[in-house]
Amino acid sequence: MNYSEFINSIQMPACILSIEKKQDNNMGDIRIAYANDMYKANNPPHYYDGIIYSELVPKERNFETFSYIAAFEHKQMHAYVEIVSIGIWMEQVYTPLVSDNENIGFCMFSYSFTENATPEKLGNVNINTANSVLKSCALFRTSNSFKEAADSVIEELAQKSGALSATLLSVDEETKTVSYISGKNIGRNDEEAKKLISAIPYEVVMSWKKTVSGTNCLVIQNEADMEELSKRNKDWADSLKGADVTSLCFVPLYHNKYPIGYLYVVNFDTDRTPEVKELIELTSFFLAAELNSHNLMEKLEFVSKTDMLTGVCNRNAMNLRVDDFVADKELSSKPFGVAFVDLNGLKRRNDDYGHEAGDHMLWATAQALKEVFSKDEIYRAGGDEFSVICHNNSEKDFNDKINSIKEKTTYPSDIPCAIGKYYTPTGGDIRLAMHYADVEMYKNKEQFYKEHPELKARK
Repeated sequence: MNYSEFINSIQMPACILSIEKKQDNNMGDIRIAYANDMYKANNPPHYYDGIIYSELVPKERNFETFSYIAAFEHKQMHAYVEIVSIGIWMEQVYTPLVSDNENIGFCMFSYSFTENATPEKLGNVNINTANSVLKSCALFRTSNSFKEAADSVIEELAQKSGALSATLLSVDEETKTVSYISGKNIGRNDEEAKKLISAIPYEVVMSWKKTVSGTNCLVIQNEADMEELSKRNKDWADSLKGADVTSLCFVPLYHNKYPIGYLYVVNFDTDRTPEVKELIELTSFFLAAELNSHNLMEKLEFVSKTDMLTGVCNRNAMNLRVDDFVADKELSSKPFGVAFVDLNGLKRRNDDYGHEAGDHMLWATAQALKEVFSKDEIYRAGGDEFSVICHNNSEKDFNDKINSIKEKTTYPSDIPCAIGKYYTPTGGDIRLAMHYADVEMYKNKEQFYKEHPELKARK
């Protein structure tokens, strides 16, 4: 057939690809045999019929895989991908064509661009993929727990792709941290997976971003793919080989063009690569939105419960914790201790040296409390007042901690404090316990200012 005449009858950018199959059935060169005028207009001027495609554009393993499947397995392939680097979506169609040479296959490659993702094109998937993605969406809509929903989706992903493991990670470029969100790992539990992820240097995670830039999915299904990755990111390829990874489908999760996480399956069923790729890409599309919403809610919750100056919990968090004690009889029936720690001389420090000096005094007090009560709950209850709740402490341990903080905050310490405490070995009403501790603290404060009137605030 004269494909040069045929291709010019196509009314969209299109070309005829010739794909070489080597004796070992591995892929050889992929050439653009013929192209229509619209395709040529979108490519550099050095194009010529028969050019190896990688002389025009960077090598892309997904493109090569789909071309090979279309040419030699005679399946029409479809992809709808985001070109992250330029912020557009590209619909690709690979149509099988006949060939009279068993070692050279042909397919027609055509494409179109859209500025934004369209539901119609995203929904152009096989029924099994659609059912799986719909099930995953429903899990998030009906679950009260992001973690439980994520666990179910990741388990479904691992099963559907026939993978040894599936993993969801969160990345925060502000704090330069990577966090394990969920995973399904045969032979490895969640805690072991978390340790492995936490051991990955952040610089390595950032190298993933560079390696997958320009595509929305990295697929490794054989040694040739792994060697291609090694040329781009040797350290990553070596780490995968060291972990006995033979296949990988790896998708970045984007929000406003910035990666907020990664979703991947390891050692999946490579006989179903196009289906696995399609499933993971579509799952990642809504999972990115869910992860971004989860991250936002966590940040809002952190801000609502954290004192930004000192880094300890704020009064709102303390009130919520008191509500927990009041509502939970089992919690309030266990031994607990309460302490109030109030800075002496803070107002005078502000008057004499400015509020920056006073802020440093508050911060230093919080650090001292964190050192002593490292496993307990610390709150900034007011302007110059901190509270501590210690549960599951013996009375001796509680008193030892009180003595320790007194040593750090007894005048002439730079952070002189008045301290009141109350301990109950049998539990009880935490509000009453806090009242007793507060009364003792104010008595201590009154005595301090009698002895050091010079540290009182100016009238």
